[in-house]
Amino acid sequence: MRIALMAALLSATVAGAQSPSSAQSPAGVLIAGNKRANTASVVDLASGRTLAELPTPPGPHESAVSSNGRWGVITGYGTQQPGNTLLIIDLPIAAAVRTIDLGEYRRPHGIAFLPGDSLIAVTVEANQAVLVVHRERGVVRAIHTGEQATHQMAVRPDGVLGYTANIRSGTITEVNFTNGAARSLAVAPEVEGISVTPDGREVWVGSNTAGTISIVDVATWKVIATLDQGERPYRVNISPDGKLAAAALTIRSRIRLIDVATRKEIALLEAPANAQPVGMTWSADGKRLYVACQGINAIAEFDVASRRLVRTIAVGDGPDGVAVAERR
Repeated sequence: MRIALMAALLSATVAGAQSPSSAQSPAGVLIAGNKRANTASVVDLASGRTLAELPTPPGPHESAVSSNGRWGVITGYGTQQPGNTLLIIDLPIAAAVRTIDLGEYRRPHGIAFLPGDSLIAVTVEANQAVLVVHRERGVVRAIHTGEQATHQMAVRPDGVLGYTANIRSGTITEVNFTNGAARSLAVAPEVEGISVTPDGREVWVGSNTAGTISIVDVATWKVIATLDQGERPYRVNISPDGKLAAAALTIRSRIRLIDVATRKEIALLEAPANAQPVGMTWSADGKRLYVACQGINAIAEFDVASRRLVRTIAVGDGPDGVAVAERR
């Protein structure tokens, strides 16, 4: 298995992908949860080659990777029947190695590894809570938000605080992973896409019905600005250096780049026709933006500096959650 994967990593071409040279893209792997196929695609970044398409529990909505690049995790949100599992992927061998049963906790969705890579934070929408889950031992803590449809989540880089978007309540909740404290704030109707600046000072959250992004000042715990997007910003994601925010405008297949300091649009990236961009992630240096396009079953890779679509990478049916583990 390892020999086959090494051969795949050396391959420079792939059917279904428009691939630049490996020098232009980070080395490592990308994982995407494919909601309609009930699979997870594991892709070699340099070549765009699919290393594996792994069966998942029903409704693989969101993805995350560990900081050391070893582990991936996919949430089993479920379809009509609520899901209650996480799938752990060993990225170097592109294989699923463990399914974590969350027991009574249902509809896992927003997910992130915490510092140290042994603990995972995940929202459980049906239980109005955020779980802290050990990669091998399972659930170790539940922090209740008391809010309806606790769905997406953003975690501060130091792993102390996380922020959830609670769709039906129109609120966000700050959760403290250290002591279990939680506080909520009314923001806007049907909030979903959410991100936190690397310095932890601001939370940006999109409203699906108002078509706006609300900016929350964490210190005062107030909304300090509202940015009109003209349509729902389905996902919001701030770059690793905190300078740019990306908003996925799913209806018109565009991604808006916003200067975080000035809160002004600086670019409008055009995805392929009918792409329906949803989940997004940045390369570690912020030079690449990867966008799951559920309308064309592909990941769009953008060069941020040139505002150019570099390539599309074919994945499974209905990609949404996407994450990147770069080799250093």
